[in-house]
Amino acid sequence: MVAMKKPIEVKVRIQSQELPSQKHAAKVFLNGTLQVENGLQSGQVVYVESVAEPKKRCEAIVWPSTDVNLKGNKSVATLSLALREAASIGLGELIQISDAGKTTAPDAERVVVRDITPDVPAIAEAEKKYWAWTVETLFQEAEFVFPGLKFHKVVGKGYRRSFLVVSVNGSHNNVTKYSPNTRVQWLDEGMDDGEGAHGAPGRLEVTGMPGMKEPLDKLNEFFSDYGVKYSPKIIIDPSCAIVIQGSRGTGKTMLLKQIANTRWGTVKRVKSTDKPHAIQEYFRSAIDEEKPTIILMDNIKTLVGKDKPGASDAILNGLEELAALTERNGKRPDVLVVATCGNYSDDIPDGLQTESTFERHITLTIPDAPARKEIVRYYSPNFSEENFEQFVSDMVDRTHAYTGRDLKKLLHATTHASQRRTGDRSGEQPLTWDDVRQALQEVRPTAMHDITLKPPIVRWNDIGGYQEVKRALRQVFNRPPSHGVQWRPPKGVLMYGPPGCSKTMTAQALATESGFNFFSVKGGELLNMYVGETERSIRNLFQRAREASPSVIFFDEIDSIAGNRSGSGATAGGGVQALGALLSEMDGFEEMGDVFVLAATNKPDSLDPALMRPGRFDETIYVPLPDDQAREAIISRKAQQLRIPSLDIPELARRTNGYSGAELSRLFDKAFMPVDDSGGVDDEPDNGMAVLERAIRRTPKGVTPQMLAHFAAWRLSRNEL
Repeated sequence: MVAMKKPIEVKVRIQSQELPSQKHAAKVFLNGTLQVENGLQSGQVVYVESVAEPKKRCEAIVWPSTDVNLKGNKSVATLSLALREAASIGLGELIQISDAGKTTAPDAERVVVRDITPDVPAIAEAEKKYWAWTVETLFQEAEFVFPGLKFHKVVGKGYRRSFLVVSVNGSHNNVTKYSPNTRVQWLDEGMDDGEGAHGAPGRLEVTGMPGMKEPLDKLNEFFSDYGVKYSPKIIIDPSCAIVIQGSRGTGKTMLLKQIANTRWGTVKRVKSTDKPHAIQEYFRSAIDEEKPTIILMDNIKTLVGKDKPGASDAILNGLEELAALTERNGKRPDVLVVATCGNYSDDIPDGLQTESTFERHITLTIPDAPARKEIVRYYSPNFSEENFEQFVSDMVDRTHAYTGRDLKKLLHATTHASQRRTGDRSGEQPLTWDDVRQALQEVRPTAMHDITLKPPIVRWNDIGGYQEVKRALRQVFNRPPSHGVQWRPPKGVLMYGPPGCSKTMTAQALATESGFNFFSVKGGELLNMYVGETERSIRNLFQRAREASPSVIFFDEIDSIAGNRSGSGATAGGGVQALGALLSEMDGFEEMGDVFVLAATNKPDSLDPALMRPGRFDETIYVPLPDDQAREAIISRKAQQLRIPSLDIPELARRTNGYSGAELSRLFDKAFMPVDDSGGVDDEPDNGMAVLERAIRRTPKGVTPQMLAHFAAWRLSRNEL
């Protein structure tokens, strides 16, 4: 950015152009030529203050004026009423605009807001969360947030209310930009303007975050050791650091902001662009100043990658020095280090997983049903009073795998759906279930965003026959009402049988009918020539399934990664590691929750015996060649697709005994393949039976008696016959 050459002086004129006051409230509008001549860029942060009576200097955003009445006039500027009041500037006054040293406005994190509505009761404690969410939505529309910004007669629960921004990020003269992490803090009647943003040091404790009781309890237990002097006889945890791990949208960054908002100490944020010497300085100054300090490292993976060994060393040295002070003094120094990451094992280098560094870590999981209910209640959606409880419960039941951020987005989408439906943007109209249903179609859980192998919609009645297979799968995955929470299906179900017999299609139908999130992968796709990558892929697959539970992981062609280790082939190299990782994940299912494994193979006898031991694939389901009913269903469906009339379907089903479903479909496709430019076939449509009979005579069966005997022998070996 070209630096501003020198301060400029202009007169304040009234703004005649039609601009939404909130959207442009933080902007000082200047002549475009004046901007260029003085090295100012649109969006740059500047100071504005009165020249004659410099009572207060405030930050503002430079913006080119489009006011036709001021065209060509380089001696004037226009400011919103809110900005003029914040800087104590009147119309016609001469103001000075100077460089604030910022290319862009930083994000608004904590915004202290006061309710300035006259002659109405204060906001009830139970309604503060609702009004905070409403004001945060207004911030999003305004884009820029600054002390002095006002919102008048905001529609919500009860009275129309007006609000004043008192401070942002602890400052009273700055300008900031709204972000999804912007949070409102209420300034109650009678409190000093600085209170809440400044004030006495706060207590090192985080509370009031919905859906996070367990991780907050663990975090606060760690915090409780600060300020405690221990006897030399007590062995204490020397580390001053803790890691918060969790997938996207679970609240890691929001939790960091809440820790900063405790006001326990000075906050220092380590950025991915910081050099090793800068990181060392964060630790050095925190130790030397001897006052409470919080060092935050959001997404530490960007700091300690393989290409940044110096940063890892700087963090290691700083944490080890803090741990040494703990052991020497019998108490922790007043320095807290908190980092976040997606996956502790993958993102934190081994050298930083010691008792002196980041050994302690907590996990933010995707919220379960009670946590989701707590989160939805926290945002107080504008459902009618008579429908509130029912709508909240129904929303919770339909949002498996949704993170806290997903739920907030869902509620925003519900509000927008209501506005589109009614044309009313006041917020007075209660939200309906149709609004929620529309939002559910628009907002998918983050955990499923990049799942590209989702199955097509297949219903049980799309699969003809196979009644025994369907019944067996229903028994496995349908929760009996009488068993309640004590019910646990088998950890793993193996489908085996001849190739082309609807095993994959059956898995797709299970995914559709059960309503579970579905992760589908061919076994061979997980194999990777690089050491450790196959195991990492399997571990990440199970981790994501846990986060998106209730879910099913479907391994097609599982024999490609779980073959017998005493044999050869796929298990050589990466296959052995893949099998080990798969066994390890399935053995750890006690902590998996509602995550189940479904697998398919044409070669059950080639699977490693360890996979078939109790606690892994507890259920096996034989998927045979299609019976008469199944073949009739396949033939009927193909006849409809190809528009073939006058077929004797029972006779064709009898003649095709021994064909797999895939072979039968292919037989039809080949028999009626177009042979001329018009798309016709070499027989008349009413000769369809003749065409198919000839195709049957020419088409050998792919599944031999020897193959069926192998399946029977394997079943016999497992006492399944």
